[in-house]
Amino acid sequence: MRSIRPAAPRPRVTVERIEREIGRSHFAVLSTSGSDGTPGSAGVSYGTAIAGSDLTIYVMTRRHLRKARDIAGNPAVSLVIPLRRSLFWFLPPATIQLRGQADLLDWTDAAGVAVFERFWLGRRILEAYRSSYDRGERRICFVKITPDPLVRTYMVGSRVWELRGRMESGAAKVALRPE
Repeated sequence: MRSIRPAAPRPRVTVERIEREIGRSHFAVLSTSGSDGTPGSAGVSYGTAIAGSDLTIYVMTRRHLRKARDIAGNPAVSLVIPLRRSLFWFLPPATIQLRGQADLLDWTDAAGVAVFERFWLGRRILEAYRSSYDRGERRICFVKITPDPLVRTYMVGSRVWELRGRMESGAAKVALRPE
């Protein structure tokens, strides 16, 4: 007689869930490091592109701002994406934490423009930068972020009551693509 093994529990954090949550949100905290080693962080609006197993994140900014200057000298960045809760809104948000490499691209980059055209706030941002360009602003750029394969999360897919006794149970890691 064959023994039947119970099915392995389905992981609560999957690549598909991470990509869905990142694509659903459009706000993150971008952290950079200056040439003197001092850290900097800024809240940013972002858009995403997924091609095959590659996730790319785009942010619009201007080259004279700290985040762009930092990236020009050190392309290593990190992003924290807070996930809004509709229920239990009074608790801290679940988060997705990414690290990666950033590149500064011209603000007319076709892929970046296409990403921002896909969501309401992105279209407003493009419109505002186009108006700035028409008034003489020439420092506009995209930040293209290529995340490292390993993504960390906290409280994504966790039930609040599960965390009461073991806060560390809310942490997870997911590989976006095979290394």
